[in-house]
Amino acid sequence: MKKNNRPFHLNENDSNAIATFSNGNISYANYAFERLYNALKKADKKKVKQLLSRLNSELIQSGKKAIRKHIELIPNLEKIETIVYLLNKPKFKENSLLLVTAKKEPDGDFPYFNPGRSVGFDNSPKVKLSSAFSQLIGEDIHFKAVLFKAQKAAQSDYPILIKGESGTGKEILASTIHRASRRRKKKFVDINCAAIPDQLIDSELFGYEKGAFTGALPGGRHGLFVEANHGTLFLDEIADASLPTQAKLLRVLNEGHFKRVGSMKNIEVDVRIISATNRDLLQMIEDNHFRQDLIYRLNTITINLPPLRERFRDIPLLAKFFLKKHSKRREQTLEFSGNCLEGLKSYHWPGNVRELKGVIDYMVTMATGTMISQSHFPDFLSPLKGVVNGKTETQSFQFDDENDSNLLSKAVQNAEKQIIRDVLKRTKNKSKAIKVLGTSRRTFYSKLKLYNME
Repeated sequence: MKKNNRPFHLNENDSNAIATFSNGNISYANYAFERLYNALKKADKKKVKQLLSRLNSELIQSGKKAIRKHIELIPNLEKIETIVYLLNKPKFKENSLLLVTAKKEPDGDFPYFNPGRSVGFDNSPKVKLSSAFSQLIGEDIHFKAVLFKAQKAAQSDYPILIKGESGTGKEILASTIHRASRRRKKKFVDINCAAIPDQLIDSELFGYEKGAFTGALPGGRHGLFVEANHGTLFLDEIADASLPTQAKLLRVLNEGHFKRVGSMKNIEVDVRIISATNRDLLQMIEDNHFRQDLIYRLNTITINLPPLRERFRDIPLLAKFFLKKHSKRREQTLEFSGNCLEGLKSYHWPGNVRELKGVIDYMVTMATGTMISQSHFPDFLSPLKGVVNGKTETQSFQFDDENDSNLLSKAVQNAEKQIIRDVLKRTKNKSKAIKVLGTSRRTFYSKLKLYNME
């Protein structure tokens, strides 16, 4: 870093923890640092003060602009790299910047930082999620960082772009942002941009006047922009909007008004826009499939939702949450066996939270009692049966003749026979069993005949 008097222009989206100090006291800190400090407070209140004191002494002695130290601040987590950069004078007590990052640094630059700014952050911060955000399930530090950022974004009216793989919960996060905003008493209106053809987009978004076209409703239609007035309009799958649709959206966002189909009158609206995508919009811009000028109207604040495989510690929490819903519905307490959750944690979940919910639904359907175990895993999770503490306990196949050349075929048939028997026992219906097994009716009945199960 070069010495200068102007603020650093840094990326606010970064999850690095930033703090500035004046006379040993924290005068500014971003959310990431507040979360880290809260974690440190719970672990050991003296850790930070000891660290600052040591760094202060070493800086004065060395006169260097930066000192790098590796120190384990939070027990049972990987080491944290602590770096102190001097912004102006080489005196730690007057003006310094503390950057704390995980040893494996996330992508991006520093957050925006103004060394002269103070936000009143003291040595005992009490940063909490609002009631709306605290209802979202997850304790992973990266997921928590997303929630804190979304909570802060909810207080503004700037457009938000939520990026994340399919099934990560983009719509849930969008509705939570709305419920935590000043617009919460007005409507949250969602539209799937991939589901509406171009010929209907005008009437869906902007509405139409009475008699505007053949088949129009007698009283006309308001349209989604009017329905979301003073509220939030959620544009899901924005990357799938056609170029003509993108142009129409851009015009409304630029001008703040539009005309209904069949009308010459401008209608002004006050709408907060939240959009979501699971695709790379920058690559789509390069490929001329997405308008560059539109993305500037959508991504004032960008929030990246992590996939479930990157927050695997949350898998048991989410699984128990979904199971609890089934317990309430059935009016009985359902439980996971100890090894069941270990098996779920070992899967990579390409469908993310949505896929996990589907698996829990399946397992509850297959179970006859109140205990949900690895034996209720769907077929694609069968390789994870026997996983204990992240390791697989192999089950041996019993055989009588080691010279038998059909061992594999017999093992497969035995497993197949057992699966069909279990599914029939649980569903008590052959048609339902066929659906659960995902096989054809002809194949199903041929297997019943083969295994004498007719």
